[in-house]
Amino acid sequence: MSAELSQEPSAPPLSAADIDAAAKRIAPVVAPTPLQLCERLSEATGATVYLKREDLQSVRSYKLRGAYNLLVQLSEDEIAAGVVCSSAGNHAQGFAYACRALGVRGRVYVPAKTPKQKKDRIRYHGGEFVELIVGGSTYDMAAEAALADVARTGATLVPPYDDVRTIAGQGTIAVELLDQLDVEPDLVVVPVGGGGCVAGIATYLAERTANTSVLGVEPAGAAAMMAALAAGEPVTLDHVDQFVDGAAVNRAGTLTYAALAAAGDMVSITAVDEGAVCTAMLDLYQHEGIIAEPAARCRSRACWKPTLSQGRRWCA
Repeated sequence: MSAELSQEPSAPPLSAADIDAAAKRIAPVVAPTPLQLCERLSEATGATVYLKREDLQSVRSYKLRGAYNLLVQLSEDEIAAGVVCSSAGNHAQGFAYACRALGVRGRVYVPAKTPKQKKDRIRYHGGEFVELIVGGSTYDMAAEAALADVARTGATLVPPYDDVRTIAGQGTIAVELLDQLDVEPDLVVVPVGGGGCVAGIATYLAERTANTSVLGVEPAGAAAMMAALAAGEPVTLDHVDQFVDGAAVNRAGTLTYAALAAAGDMVSITAVDEGAVCTAMLDLYQHEGIIAEPAARCRSRACWKPTLSQGRRWCA
């Protein structure tokens, strides 16, 4: 199940120069992550496959990149008014870490079902600078509570993906990829939820490489970006499978969709089912010793798709 970006490109919401600037902005806090050769996937696919180890970030995901890039650009008045986010996990941890690093007061709205381990990690990263608030029984209710807070207090909302500052920060992964490889990659495989990471990476590679393709991978039970491509605009899914919780969104971002459309034919989107994700998680743990969450493993599973050409250099 895949979809090509056949819509007419619109003006991109950001540029590679914006992402280069973001890379310099976040450098004091976000260390480059290793690009690790995966011999098992390389042998199985016939390509040279590298894994970008964003799981080794201080918050265990790439989400710190976007949150910090947004917060560090706020004015003194915006900082004084505080910042708010809604999240059930990774974005909240990145937000909390960035708040503490910058000394900014923030509030995180989470759904009641958020696991204790994730709540503890949010509190750990944010320390005294972040207040954790249960905003309802579901993520949508938590998001509504965060918006109500913004309307009431004048705080700045820090979105997990649909903001050019967030997208630029997440796109800094591509800056590192090109620095770490001696040649341009032929293919970069990226997990897709709301689309911030894939939009940033695609935007950067579209300008900075000649022949690199980007494959976005989302869970089949929450294929919001594929639905948007089929409709020609973001649409709201009637049902979302929550298994791959880090990528389980019911609507792709407006800005992220526009960025992918602007990137044109270099980008395609595919989906993988729950069983394939489970297999990828188990294989990575057994063979590489990598403990990964479902959203991150969508990308490694996509490397097994028979439609991908062999004998190439891939990053996932």
